[in-house]
Amino acid sequence: MALPRLLNDTSLFILLFLSLPTMNILAATPPPPNLTVYNLLSVQGPNSTTGYNTVQCGLPSLPQNNTFAQTFCFDMPLLAEPNLDSELLGKVQGSYIFVSLSGGTLFVSESFTINNTIHQGTFTGVGLEYIGKTSSKPITGGTDDFAFVSGVATTTPLSNGTDSEGNYYAWFMYEFIFQ
Repeated sequence: MALPRLLNDTSLFILLFLSLPTMNILAATPPPPNLTVYNLLSVQGPNSTTGYNTVQCGLPSLPQNNTFAQTFCFDMPLLAEPNLDSELLGKVQGSYIFVSLSGGTLFVSESFTINNTIHQGTFTGVGLEYIGKTSSKPITGGTDDFAFVSGVATTTPLSNGTDSEGNYYAWFMYEFIFQ
């Protein structure tokens, strides 16, 4: 009497695969060291033709008497110090949307690209920021030196004003804590 075939090809593959020693890719690669960078946001003024890195790229369908639903797109430098002559470490690109009827709250989606002599790669931060307050959002994903990273990106406002071209500007400090 023949024994019934208990394992098909797929079952055999799964059994063999599960019996192999496992390797945790995430644990094998230590996270990059924490990083502090600075950035200048400069929103195009009403009569400006130069000196900005952020533009309004969307409006609510109906006019509002506040900033609710206004959308801005940006491509900003990441610097070693809060000074435009400082070492360029990379850039941050993305968008923010005013999401509170009372103002002051932004939904921010940012992709950070680091291109310095120590680290190369990208990672993403998505979450809420509060105008004029230190805010944090999660870090997810990444490429190159930041592959599989997670952590927290903290944004701290430093100063703001209007430049000679009529552009609004604000300096920020980003602290990236990788886990």
